[in-house]
Formats: sequence, structure tokens, C-alpha cells
Amino acid sequence: MSDQVMNEIEGHIPALRRHACRLTGAMDRADDLVQDTLVKALSNRDKFEEGTSLKAWLHRILFNTFISLVRREKTRGVHMDWDDMGDVYGHGGNQIARLQLRDADRVLRGLPAQEKQALMLTAVNDMSYQDAAREMNVEVGTVKSRVGRARRKLRASVGMIEARQQFSKFVPEAA
Repeated sequence: MSDQVMNEIEGHIPALRRHACRLTGAMDRADDLVQDTLVKALSNRDKFEEGTSLKAWLHRILFNTFISLVRREKTRGVHMDWDDMGDVYGHGGNQIARLQLRDADRVLRGLPAQEKQALMLTAVNDMSYQDAAREMNVEVGTVKSRVGRARRKLRASVGMIEARQQFSKFVPEAA
């Protein structure tokens, strides 16, 4: 790996952070994921093939590292810091918007890994379908269908909130 490529890696860090943040849902965990990704990339720099997409290579390492993290958490469990939980009960602010975000986040977390990755690469990282397909090692049509399925599931979650909002008009307030 040439010095020029090493310098290019630094330019990809903001996109890696955005991708990691969307995958993990927390900035501190995203920063840890990016750090792990960069360590793996630098320690395996001899495996990078000159002339290929550095961006795709880095995002592939990031996603594979994330999958390893998820598998590890399934066996060990997730550590939660209660101080970082913030306003758990949703006091103040627009509670309908909070419900919509909560449900959309829940649906996003529940998406199959391939659909989530396709959506993150195209919607969050502004990758073209062709670049995302190259990174995921699948056909462009596969990426498009995965993104479509993910978007339909997210739209359905917003529809559930709107239906809940309409129903709540007819439910008497608790005394």
C-alpha cells in the first residue's frame, strides 16, 4: 500500500463514521467501530489491491467488523450505561415524533443485515447502486430490491404510528 493510499484513508473517515453511527446507533460505539476498522485496515494493508476501490474496501471491513460485534453481543449481551440513556420516558418535546423515530429505529435494527447494509450504503453514505453492489459483491438489481424492501418496512412503521395517532383521538384521556 503506497503512502498516497495511506493518506487517502484519512479522507474516508467521516463517511466511515456516518456508516458506523447508523449501524450501531450510538456515536461512542461508532467511534470504537471505526477505530477497530482502521486498525484492521492498517494491519492488513498488504491485502489491499492497488487500483481497486479503497472506499469499498474500508466499508467492507467496517461492515464485517460490525457483524462480528453483533455476533459477540448475542453471546455476551450488550453493556448499557444508564447515565447515557437520557430522557427514557419522553417528557417534553414532540412525543409523536419520538414514537415515529423509535419505531423506525426498531424496524431499522430488525432489518436483515443485507437489507440494512444496502440501505445504509445508498441512503446514508450516498453510494450509487453500482458502488454498493460492488462493495456487497452482488448484482445491482439485488441492491435495488434490498433497498426497496427496507424502505417498505420503514414506511410501514411510520404508517403504524399515524394509525396509532388517529386511534388515540377516540380513546378517553386517563384521569
